[in-house]
Amino acid sequence: MSLCGVVLLCIVCIHQVRSSEEDITGYSGQSVILKSGADRSWNLTRIQWSIYQNTTFIAGFKNGEVVIYKFWTHQGRLELNIKTGDLTIRDVTVDDSMTYNVALVTSDGWRSQSKVHLTVRESLKTPDIKTTLHSLIDNKCYIALECITSGKNVNLSWTPDDEFDGSYISGTPNSADSSLVVFGSFSGNRNITFNCTASSGQQTMTRQMTVGCSDEKQKCEVCTACSSCTSSVMWAIVLTAAVLGVSYLCTKYKEKIIQACPEGPLNYIRNISNTSLGFCGFQEKQDTA
Repeated sequence: MSLCGVVLLCIVCIHQVRSSEEDITGYSGQSVILKSGADRSWNLTRIQWSIYQNTTFIAGFKNGEVVIYKFWTHQGRLELNIKTGDLTIRDVTVDDSMTYNVALVTSDGWRSQSKVHLTVRESLKTPDIKTTLHSLIDNKCYIALECITSGKNVNLSWTPDDEFDGSYISGTPNSADSSLVVFGSFSGNRNITFNCTASSGQQTMTRQMTVGCSDEKQKCEVCTACSSCTSSVMWAIVLTAAVLGVSYLCTKYKEKIIQACPEGPLNYIRNISNTSLGFCGFQEKQDTA
């Protein structure tokens, strides 16, 4: 074979077979689209997606029909686009991270083979915020908020709203990378909003919290404390008056109780129902004819 024939054969082979590789990243719970690499002008007559080094078919298109193979790893989550050859995987999980192979055939004999390396990461969750300090001193509000997140390699940041005109500083407690605290101070009885943003890769999630200090709240807390104190004092006064009243009665009518019941006050109390003296009235016993 001449040199020109070899070159022509190589050109034909390159024209007939095309291959490519692509790396993509997805996040758990979302949908990802695996690109087949097909040209828009192609009329695809056959599409074959497979995993595990071309030993397991998961989706295909042949003789005008779409076939979704019932393989357990992707069952019920695949959708094939017969125009582009792209494969959509819904509700991806970390277990979907692997290499996917696709083979294409066009109506005019073009062939294409591509690989898509899919990496699925855990989805970023919205951080939580809790208040650790909230105090009004000399008409100045002091607050401390802690932003907490889960997951690895997550960056946290605090930003106030545009109307904030006080001062704030943020830092990580105990060198932990899963939380971030912000300390802020501002004057006046008003509310301000702080935003905590968690970011990881291309994902960002933000949670807001509005805090403030109010004189009314402080007054209510004082009123509540005073009300509780007043209630206790009133009970103490009532009990003291009762004790003093009983002592006064016992002292005033001591002689009458002894005369009415010579055997002693205790026996008198035991047998009070048999006498004509009332415990509270202390009427003198009258002689009977």
